[in-house]
Amino acid sequence: MSRTAVFGLALAASVAAPVLAAAETFDGAYRGMIVCEKLHTSPAMLRAPFDIVITGKTVVAARPIFNRLGTLTVGSEIATGTIGDDGAIKLVSNWKGGNASYTGNYDGTLTGKGGTLTGTQAWTMPEGQQQSRTCTLAVIQTKS
Repeated sequence: MSRTAVFGLALAASVAAPVLAAAETFDGAYRGMIVCEKLHTSPAMLRAPFDIVITGKTVVAARPIFNRLGTLTVGSEIATGTIGDDGAIKLVSNWKGGNASYTGNYDGTLTGKGGTLTGTQAWTMPEGQQQSRTCTLAVIQTKS
């Protein structure tokens, strides 16, 4: 193999290596919105900020939880989960406040720049009613 060919291969490998390494990590903060269907007991759909922090394969996400009228923050949903090498993300959350509670399950795909997730929240209302709603989340990676 000629000296020029060897140099060309070495240059190509050194240029491609950082791109491949950068594609393998999703570490960082992501910020966006969650939008959920209206619950039977609430006056409107949910629209709230949603933050995700990824460290390695571990994912932690948070959003405010509002009262039925949407006028007061009554808690925080903290979801935890994992992200795969391909950007597949899975989150689970549980919340209880007073006599109300719910479990959230979300999954989707992230790229290095952002992504979308969909999921379901299964609620138990103070009166014992069971309600479920679907949610969609969109996030973008924030600058460090």
